[in-house]
Amino acid sequence: MTEDVLNPKKYYGAQGNYLKEHKKYFSKERLQTEINFLIDVLNLNKKDKILDLACGHGRHTIELKKRGFDVDGLDFSDHLLVIAREHARRENLRISFYEQDIHRMNLKIKYNKIFLLFSEFGLFDAAVALKNMAKVLRTDGLFLLDCDNVFRLIQYLLKHPKSPYHFDFSKMELRGKGNNSQAVRYYIVPELEVLLQNAGLQVTSVYSSYQKEKLNINSKRIIIVAKNRS
Repeated sequence: MTEDVLNPKKYYGAQGNYLKEHKKYFSKERLQTEINFLIDVLNLNKKDKILDLACGHGRHTIELKKRGFDVDGLDFSDHLLVIAREHARRENLRISFYEQDIHRMNLKIKYNKIFLLFSEFGLFDAAVALKNMAKVLRTDGLFLLDCDNVFRLIQYLLKHPKSPYHFDFSKMELRGKGNNSQAVRYYIVPELEVLLQNAGLQVTSVYSSYQKEKLNINSKRIIIVAKNRS
């Protein structure tokens, strides 16, 4: 990790390190595992209208489309969306990619299923982001949130005392040492449940991996599936 991650416009832009730092996660094998997981836990079917929220350069959007699903993508990074659109063009796939900030989403479409996979959820204003998401999720629609486990972060910082990061336990925020970079908020499951409830969603499942393992202190991810009750 580098401190650029605390500066989203730079990190996910043309000069940022996002694609380079995450290259090892972009294998075909991992993609198939993640897509199979999404299809399973969200019970995706060909009649669903699906939104890949914070879709990045479109790996999951494009693979779902190739499998015959009706899916759109949304991201704030024009750089990543250029890559996504070019990839879709090469595959002769017609996909709507929206360049929008999750805090100011303005979509006229309602979706049956929405997922926010492998996200830096802590960079968002969680209450605003989830309420905006819920507005475009149909009643009884499902939402999947995948984010980092704070206990994994703590273990990383303990093993790397010279890391350029500092974790403020009083605020549950990660910051770069000695600068004014944006804070990244980390959550535990009860906090996420409350945030989702406030957005009108009820948690139905919690996992720690794309193999549907149970959450524990050593888990790397927190993956929550919730249903829109509004």
